[in-house]
Amino acid sequence: MLGNAYTSVINGIDAVSVKVEADISAGFPCFDITGNLGVAVRESRERVRMAIKNSGIRIVPARMIVNISPADLRKEGTHYDLAVAVAVLQAAGIIRQNLCENIMFIGELGLNGELRPVRGVLPMVINWCKGGRQMVVLPRENAMEASYVKDAKIIPASTLNEVIECIKGDFTEVPFENAKPLQSTEYGMDFADIHGQLSLKRAIMVAAASMHNMLMIGPPGAGKTMAAERIPAILPPMTYEQQLELSGIYSVAGMLKDGVSFVDKRCFRAPHHCITPQAMAGGGNGLMPGEVSLACHGVLFMDEFNLFSTKTVEVLRQPMESGHILIDRVNGKVEYPADFMLVAAMNPCKCGYYPDRNRCSCTPAQVRAYFGRLSRPLLDRIDVCVQVPRIKYEDMVYDGKDLYTNEYMRSTVERVFNIQKERFADEKYSLNSAIPAADVSRYCILDREAENLMNSIYDSCDLSARGYHKLLKVARTIADIDGSEYIMAEHICEASGYRMV
Repeated sequence: MLGNAYTSVINGIDAVSVKVEADISAGFPCFDITGNLGVAVRESRERVRMAIKNSGIRIVPARMIVNISPADLRKEGTHYDLAVAVAVLQAAGIIRQNLCENIMFIGELGLNGELRPVRGVLPMVINWCKGGRQMVVLPRENAMEASYVKDAKIIPASTLNEVIECIKGDFTEVPFENAKPLQSTEYGMDFADIHGQLSLKRAIMVAAASMHNMLMIGPPGAGKTMAAERIPAILPPMTYEQQLELSGIYSVAGMLKDGVSFVDKRCFRAPHHCITPQAMAGGGNGLMPGEVSLACHGVLFMDEFNLFSTKTVEVLRQPMESGHILIDRVNGKVEYPADFMLVAAMNPCKCGYYPDRNRCSCTPAQVRAYFGRLSRPLLDRIDVCVQVPRIKYEDMVYDGKDLYTNEYMRSTVERVFNIQKERFADEKYSLNSAIPAADVSRYCILDREAENLMNSIYDSCDLSARGYHKLLKVARTIADIDGSEYIMAEHICEASGYRMV
């Protein structure tokens, strides 16, 4: 007799539905699973066999063959256990075959028949619902995570016996209530906490208004890290689609735990400078997402930027341009979203005090070597570079608040986001920073004075084609902040000041 059940295979943050087929026939008793399997999937035959036995279900010893198709897809993970068990129970006649046609089964089985949580549930449920099917049976611990998918009907279970009773009862149990995503912007930190540094705050507001990549250069203790930590607090709330995408990344990485079942606010990732290129890009066993993907739609902060290894820093070049990263390894190929805002910080020299010659003892050659660790192609991809001076004493003791508070900066950034959303309504991109080279002349329109100034800056600053386009995009964002339809000379002046690396 033949039994069927459905589950999914994960590829990056995407999923593909797969069919689990089980056949029980006369012959020498055995239990084999086929279908291009990883180690964890091959081991599932022992978990499934013991889970069925210890759930009080008796199956007459026979030849049991399970196939997970299509066979050209690599199957990794433990979430296939429940689907394999359901298919075997159908083949044994314990469950009627016509009851599980439009249901996906997800979950790892313990030897006692207990259902245990797995990672990657969110992408699997999203893919299942895209096909017009809705019902999903999964471990109770994963129910909240899956409930954020609209239209999904989630049936949580704790044991294999609960799943069998649910199937036999024609799923009369009320589905788990779908959760409603929140749009959280509370981060508990305010730019008003930073004394002085008005030019830095202005540069951050410009960069945040279109998710421009930025670099801060200044002495130790000037407030670079404090400022970077507060950037997510002034970014607009993520859309539902962005929340779903980011939560899918964290689900695949196994980071939705400890009560966190959905990522509803922008992330701030700050890896140490000893991080490896593989940890930054992603990979390893199971091709897990790296820091560039975990920071998607949020901030990737790299302190002591030039102390990261050259290979690690150069990993950023592709995702900074495309918003995705392709990981190609011997055991597979996956693509992850990596649409992050890079915020980097570094000291101006090894001692940290250049150009203050009263405190800095570095030679010009040492300063050049310190900066020389960063390649020109990488610096060319950074839109906003700002000098962060030492905080003055009068700023430290000033009790009042300046203009640049979270409330003011967030309202400005949200207004500019809305302008860009309206402008690019018919495009595949939605931010000035993402305008492709072919569209720069259409959206970055300069008045006559600005054109003349841009002409002189292009030659005097020896800009590359990429640098020219980056400058225009930043100028477009500054013009949006000022509410100007055209880019004017003052916008070009400010944008060019941010490219003096």
